[in-house]
Amino acid sequence: MANEDQLREYLKRAVADTRKAHRRLKELEDERHEPIAIIGMACRFPGGVRSPEGLWRLLVDEADAISEFPTDRGWDLDSVYDPDPGAAGTSYTRHGGFLDGAAGFDAGFFGISPNEALAMDPQQRLLLETSWEAVERAGIDPQSLAGGRTGVFVGTTSQLYGTGSDIPEGVDLYLGTGTTSSVTSGRIAYHFGLEGPAVSVDTACSSSLVALHWAARSLRQGECTTALAGGVTVMSNPGMFVLFSQQKGLAPDGRCKAFAGAADGTAWSEGVGMLMLERLSDARRNGHRVLGVIRGSAVNQDGASNGLTAPNGPSQQRVIRHALADARLAAAEVDVVEAHGTGTTLGDPIEAQALLATYGQERELPLLLGSVKSNIGHTQCAAGVAGVIKTVLAMQHGVLPRTLHVDQPTPHVDWTAGSVDLLTEARAWPETGRPRRAGVSSFGVSGTNAHVVLEQAPPVEAPLVETPSAAPTGPVPLAFSAKSPAALRDQGARLRELLAADPALVPADLASSLASSRSDFAHRAAVVGATTAELHDALGDFASGTADVTGRTVFVFPGQGSQWVGMAVELLDSEPVFAARITECADALAEFTDWKLIDVLRGADGAPGYDRVDVVQPALWAVMVSLAALWQAHGVHPDAVIGHSQGEIAAATVAGALTLQDGARVVALRSQAITAIAGNGGMVSIAQPSEDIDLTPWHDRISVAAVNGPSSTVVAGDADALDELVERFTTDGIRVRRIPVDYASHSAHVERIQDDLLTALTDLRPRPPKVPFWSTLDSRWTDTAAFDAAYWYRNLRHPVQLEAAVRALLAEGFTTFVEISPHPVLTPGLQETLDEATAPTVACGTLRRDQGGLARFLASAAELWVRGVAVDLSGRSAGARPVDLPTYPFQHERYWLEPSSGTGDVTAAGLGATDHPLLGAALPLAEGDGVVLTGLLSLRSHPWLADHAVSGTVLLPGTAFVELAVRAGDEVGCGLVEDLAIEVPLILPERGAVVLQAVVGAADESGLRPVAVYGRPQDAPHGEPWTRHAGGLLAADDAQPPAESGPWPPAGAAPVDLDGFYDRLEQAGYGYGPVFRGLTRAWRLGEQVHTEVRLPRQAHADADRFGLHPALMDAALHGMGLARREGAAEGNGLPFAWSGVRLHGTGATALRVTVSPTGPDSVSLALFDETGAPVASVASLAVRTISAGQLRAARRGQRDALFRVEWARVAPGDGGRAERWAVLGDDRAVPGLRLDGLAGLERLDSLAGAAGGPEVLLLPAPPADGGSPADAHRVTGEVLGLLQEFLADERFAGTRLAVLTGGAVAAAPGDPVPGLVHAPLWGLLRSAQAEHPDRFVLVDLDGTADAAATLPAALASGEPQLAVREGELLAPRLVRATPTADLRPLDPAGTVLITGGTGTLGTLLARHLVTEHGARHLLLTSRSGPDAPGADDLTTELTALGATVTITACDTADRHQLSALLADIPTDHPLTAVIHTAGVLDDAVVETLTPEALARVLRPKLDAAAHLDELTAELDLAAFVLFSSAAATFSSPGQGNYAAANAYLDSLAARRRAAGRPAQSLAWGLWAQPSGMTGHLGEAELERMSRGGTVPLSERDGLALFDEALAVPAPLVVPAALDLAVLRGRTPVPHLLRALVRPAARRAARSRTGEDGGRLAERLAALSGADRRRAALDLVRAQIAGVLGHSSAEQVDPELPFSKLGFDSVTAVELRNRLYQASGLRLPATAVFDYPTAGALAERMRALLLPETEADGGTDGGTAEEQAAEEARAAEIDGMDITDLVELALGTSVDPAGV
Repeated sequence: MANEDQLREYLKRAVADTRKAHRRLKELEDERHEPIAIIGMACRFPGGVRSPEGLWRLLVDEADAISEFPTDRGWDLDSVYDPDPGAAGTSYTRHGGFLDGAAGFDAGFFGISPNEALAMDPQQRLLLETSWEAVERAGIDPQSLAGGRTGVFVGTTSQLYGTGSDIPEGVDLYLGTGTTSSVTSGRIAYHFGLEGPAVSVDTACSSSLVALHWAARSLRQGECTTALAGGVTVMSNPGMFVLFSQQKGLAPDGRCKAFAGAADGTAWSEGVGMLMLERLSDARRNGHRVLGVIRGSAVNQDGASNGLTAPNGPSQQRVIRHALADARLAAAEVDVVEAHGTGTTLGDPIEAQALLATYGQERELPLLLGSVKSNIGHTQCAAGVAGVIKTVLAMQHGVLPRTLHVDQPTPHVDWTAGSVDLLTEARAWPETGRPRRAGVSSFGVSGTNAHVVLEQAPPVEAPLVETPSAAPTGPVPLAFSAKSPAALRDQGARLRELLAADPALVPADLASSLASSRSDFAHRAAVVGATTAELHDALGDFASGTADVTGRTVFVFPGQGSQWVGMAVELLDSEPVFAARITECADALAEFTDWKLIDVLRGADGAPGYDRVDVVQPALWAVMVSLAALWQAHGVHPDAVIGHSQGEIAAATVAGALTLQDGARVVALRSQAITAIAGNGGMVSIAQPSEDIDLTPWHDRISVAAVNGPSSTVVAGDADALDELVERFTTDGIRVRRIPVDYASHSAHVERIQDDLLTALTDLRPRPPKVPFWSTLDSRWTDTAAFDAAYWYRNLRHPVQLEAAVRALLAEGFTTFVEISPHPVLTPGLQETLDEATAPTVACGTLRRDQGGLARFLASAAELWVRGVAVDLSGRSAGARPVDLPTYPFQHERYWLEPSSGTGDVTAAGLGATDHPLLGAALPLAEGDGVVLTGLLSLRSHPWLADHAVSGTVLLPGTAFVELAVRAGDEVGCGLVEDLAIEVPLILPERGAVVLQAVVGAADESGLRPVAVYGRPQDAPHGEPWTRHAGGLLAADDAQPPAESGPWPPAGAAPVDLDGFYDRLEQAGYGYGPVFRGLTRAWRLGEQVHTEVRLPRQAHADADRFGLHPALMDAALHGMGLARREGAAEGNGLPFAWSGVRLHGTGATALRVTVSPTGPDSVSLALFDETGAPVASVASLAVRTISAGQLRAARRGQRDALFRVEWARVAPGDGGRAERWAVLGDDRAVPGLRLDGLAGLERLDSLAGAAGGPEVLLLPAPPADGGSPADAHRVTGEVLGLLQEFLADERFAGTRLAVLTGGAVAAAPGDPVPGLVHAPLWGLLRSAQAEHPDRFVLVDLDGTADAAATLPAALASGEPQLAVREGELLAPRLVRATPTADLRPLDPAGTVLITGGTGTLGTLLARHLVTEHGARHLLLTSRSGPDAPGADDLTTELTALGATVTITACDTADRHQLSALLADIPTDHPLTAVIHTAGVLDDAVVETLTPEALARVLRPKLDAAAHLDELTAELDLAAFVLFSSAAATFSSPGQGNYAAANAYLDSLAARRRAAGRPAQSLAWGLWAQPSGMTGHLGEAELERMSRGGTVPLSERDGLALFDEALAVPAPLVVPAALDLAVLRGRTPVPHLLRALVRPAARRAARSRTGEDGGRLAERLAALSGADRRRAALDLVRAQIAGVLGHSSAEQVDPELPFSKLGFDSVTAVELRNRLYQASGLRLPATAVFDYPTAGALAERMRALLLPETEADGGTDGGTAEEQAAEEARAAEIDGMDITDLVELALGTSVDPAGV
């Protein structure tokens, strides 16, 4: 039996142990798999994303965050990009995802020096800031983590920051730690004081997810209690783009097309994301909000797969299964996967197949698949955390964003192998009845794979019915702080924005979150309010302070005088702590009084008032004791107490020296005793030191009662004596105040009640104080039980030594003095004493009269907190809910190691080195005693210059020109810049560089040397002229430097508030960045302004290489705005004329500046360093205003977009003999032409029977009876018919037709253009010249008797277009136009007429005139009028902008309709401007141009312009603008009618100008904005035009050019963006462009064109039949490839019809002309339609070149060739629709190519 009992006991123990072991094993297993809570997230991503909320907005807006390469990092954008994937060392994409302001960092916040910040990889900087934000977003004070076990796990890799940069001195010391990846995580731990693991992870693209995996493991294993995990990538250089371009791994457009059929590579991007993590159980226990949960994760490697960098599908499947196992979930329990999804054709299919094999099996609902990379690109080391943040946000919102750029699922995946759907549309997260779950994948190029399983945050335990916040209502303090005043302002603004965005916020929730989750910094502010509206208003203008008080705290209790009716009542009703203490005091007083304290405080009926001393003093005692309890409840505890008179009773009570009952006894009985001496005494306050008060006249009647401060004394005594004192002191000007009491405390009067008082207080039982008590009676610490009856008698009898007490406590380190009273009566005196202290101190009250509630108390508490006193401002946070607060407003300064200037060793080229940041070399001239200094400026090499912008345009500052002149003067020994005028602003382009030359000439007799600064774009052709930007004189300087500055700032100078100074300048158009915001302090003294300016630390590196850094000197000019005198010009003033500039010292980084006005717009300047030593002086500086339009006019980006036509003299040719000339008509039709043998032809068919035509045929333009539009139509139609007849007659194949006009063009200034009806012929013939090179010549004669005599020399000159003026030959040349005219502004009261006003350009222009030119009355016409598409919207838009808009249907080509329209314009808004934009296209080559098509195009342009000219002739117009086309200026094939119409406009404008009337014709190039005349142009046509040198104008550039063109003083302006680099490659260069593009100085020798065919024929004849056919075909295919832009002839299918290849009429003409140049064969313009394939056309050319082989019945018979061509034509026709057939039949099947 015993054995059985023993066995039973053993088995019980064994079972219990087993169960215990099982429980422990389960606990361990649960711990190993415990979910990890994500409690905070922070991020920055492309697209301006700076927070998770910003990322979510980007996702739901389906925004594409990809942009072009950044311009602020010093990348050489011009050389790094090459669209050719085969170009070595370049990137074939220039797009990616980039962070805004990647160089910005708040170094001061983290206590990092500027040198170290500059050396730090921007990845480290971003991680510091986002880590701080992640902790704040978790609701944790980041400073509270110091010393704790928080881990840091960061995915990062080196981006070679600083490589190839100039490293400033002092920065190199930090490069090691600044650019080492291992330090990245350690730096976070160091600056936060974290003592958990700190690990940097580099597994390439999977880095951040691997870091997250390790962080979760570390948390589960107990290595850390919280963890920061994430990743970062910032590309410091374009190396990744270049590297992967070589591997052809990038998408050319920079977009990730994840899992799409269109996927063509990845897109590099940047970003940073940080997560704050905690074990889920800890997060719940700590009350942290859980955003999402990490259920499981896994990491593995591809191992020995099919390539080091190639993805491995099986490994991806394994890592997914391991992560699911870690999460203890089945694949079907996961709804979504945020994929790696890089958009590569290799990686995406492998990943998709792995997902199909794992998640895609055995599930009811398909797995949903997406990738954030489609929005922001591949953020590399931050890619995984980007996916996690996106997924957590999607879980929270229940929405799955769309994956962009998916045309179709990639066909390289068998999507039927599993259940997986791409998120090609946004959709709701599927409801499954369980938590939302998702997987996130990242696969590194290193082969390291990671997968994380996320789960929706568990629901918060809450009551069944949702209730509002349980936080109490009433006033709350919003206390916030920052590390700088600017950041404090920004934080206040952010809080205000938060309140405005969410008025439903509970104030107590907000206050609680601020108090509990934000760090306290030195710069502080606090506002108090009870509602969001009150708090919002308070944040609009809040006071701030510095937490500089560090000593101990004193509670100061005043005597009588702080009482007021109603005091404490509000606190009684709102503050339980205060109410409870008042109740205790009331109970204690009840034994000694016949009244009730609460009745007195509330003013109950029958209760005594405060006029009784025995009531007011006990009441004050109770209130003060209770207020002390309230302070202590808010964390403010006294380190000492002092009291004033009866205040010592409250002080002793609070200190514990008296029990509450004894305190009540003393205050009640003492005050009752005082009633015995009331009625014949009094007290007076005197604003003088006690030792200065002469009481001799009343020595025995008045005595000093209290010394409260240096000039605050109270006396007491007989009432009548006090009356005398008050009268005398008032007469003497001494400020006195009668205290409202009728007894004389602290005087001999008290001696009468000594016995009564001692007897009444016999039973006191005092104790040693628990809080140190400084006696204002004995002026010492009283730390024994000395507070007996005798003490309280002496307290009433003897003077109060408050000032001495305060001074003694100050000496012992007490710095905070809190007056505990319902109204501050001692605080002014306290402050007076504290003002003399050396250490920071603060004196603060508690309540104020009529402000006795919690709001006032909290304001006082906040006042203490602001000054640095520890105050618990979260005391009312019980039940409060956490609020998402704004994160810290980091104050960014730019820190970026700029690339090396790369000037190299200039001495090797025979140049002198300058060691100057703007000038690289100097070259003394061999003749003339001059010198040239050169430099190269760009925003890449000098990025700080981007901080100097005016009206949005980056300008080289005027101070830089001065610096250049000073440096040039140094080179020749001239120390004085006598004068220097800025003539043309130097605008720095966004891309590219400007070459500078500072040229110093030889000295004149007086020793003055001219100096000038020139600039020219670096990529300008050799012949492009330089722009002279500045010029002046230099001189030797023997003057002595000025004396040092005197006292600073000068005596009497008044400070100037600079708050918002640069914000106001920005609103005025001055875009100063950080480097140029150097003004820090300012004072005004009379008309002078004195300032202090400082160069930002990041600009110090080059300061000692400048004479005076231009940014610092520019800041010295900013005080000019403060010194502006009456009469000064308004607008953006820029430095213009400098005189007497001397440099006395170099290398300054800070200046003291005195600005002295010398005129309305001029000043003199004196500049000193911080020691007062002179640095520079300027005798006079004048400014002038410049408009935004003038700046746009000078913008470098438009230097090849604004032109005019200049008629240049050309040398006549050797006319020789013209035996084969003829004239159409009688030879007398060309007066003055005397040629032997000149034949006259009545008609072209007069050559009947002749074997060939003349060499030259002269065609005098038909005369016009008048100048009407009808005459112009008739003349143009007649000439068109003659041209067609001429081209159709083979006998004229070798004839040049010279069309002679008379006064049709304005070839000389002031030409009156008498032959306006001939003007359209110039447009028509220019088009014909383009279609038929070398067949036509245009000559305009001036009507003089001998004008025609120049024709032989003219036609021999080789010029296709000429004008004869007074015997001189002039030819048109396109030259750059410079806007210099002063525009007449539009009258806001006037009406502006825009014809074609509802068209694309008319609409753009109408909007532009309203917004930029102040137009307020618009009359818009079109054929459809108000029925035109968009007319109503346009009216609504312009009306909202303040304009009155009338849209009318009017055929402006109908004179009667137009006249009626103009007559209806109201007289109070007369017509003041006309802009004629109307026009239509109907393109065709000259041979097929019909009279109807000619008239249809001429009418809306020509007729309307003529009628507008006539009907407005008597009006005072500010502008008469005609929208012409470059088709009339250039030779534009296929647009003869359109060119004719616009040529008329060009000449009409010239005629109006010659007559003294306003007019300008704008010959527009191609606009990118599709319109009725350009909408047909497809990508192929636009690409062809780009190859031809024409670049489409954007809407912005086009409108800017409109403004600039109006300021050009020429009747014809050509706003057209030309690519001169392309045009330079054309051979030969068109004559019109030869002033812009120099023809090659030498050309390869070759025979005449006419002989080319013979040489080609010889080569073909030498070949066999098959080779001959192949050679001809190769020739044709090569020319087709050149026309269409193919990279090789192999891309041209010889059997594909030309229409399928992309040909239109214009490209057909271009091909015909190319073939002529190559072979000498003149083919008809319809050759591509007659022989519609490359093969057929090659056969035709071969037959023409070798006709004998046809006649001889050679290998390639003509019959076979003709049959092949016929079959091809038939195939082409069979493929045409009805429209195509009609157009072919009419000869109009051509596409317009102009604008």
